[in-house]
Amino acid sequence: MARIADPKKIDNIKKAVMECIIDYGYSSVSIALICEKAGVSPGYLYRYYNSKEELVQELVDSEMSVIINDFIADIDSSDTMYEAGCRTIRKLFMNANREPMMAKFAASVVMDLRIPTKEKFNRFNGILNLAKKCIELGKRTGEFKSNVTAAEVLVVSFTIPFRYLSFSLELENNKKFTEEEAKRIAKICINALK
Repeated sequence: MARIADPKKIDNIKKAVMECIIDYGYSSVSIALICEKAGVSPGYLYRYYNSKEELVQELVDSEMSVIINDFIADIDSSDTMYEAGCRTIRKLFMNANREPMMAKFAASVVMDLRIPTKEKFNRFNGILNLAKKCIELGKRTGEFKSNVTAAEVLVVSFTIPFRYLSFSLELENNKKFTEEEAKRIAKICINALK
């Protein structure tokens, strides 16, 4: 007879993973640390996940796919890269206002390329597709220099907003992001690619 997972324990495990990655980085997180923080035994965790990598993968893949898909949708529905950037960054910031831990986790994931993903190549292709869409729109509107590369777009698009989000949450307890901040950060990103 299959055992039914306790939703509260599974949520505690996922929350513990996020907290551990935020506090210690992916490389320093162990199953023992996750279990201690979640208040479950390693045996319980291993009933549902085969490894730390599988558990982290599930959280990362779901969070990153939402961010990337939102950004692509924002590019497709915007007239300028600045408009698309504002929309995406505003969503990130407003989500951070509602769920600061999830925002810190997303920022940690973006900054730590060692974190595994189930569909690493598919995700990479999705990110490259995102960069190509940015370049097409940015060149068409004259917002990007003519020789901008996918790597430059990705570094600017992910590093600046997520690093700003991470530092702001770390420096200010109960930080509430504003739409004006989203506009300023989008402007910084656009200026970096001119």
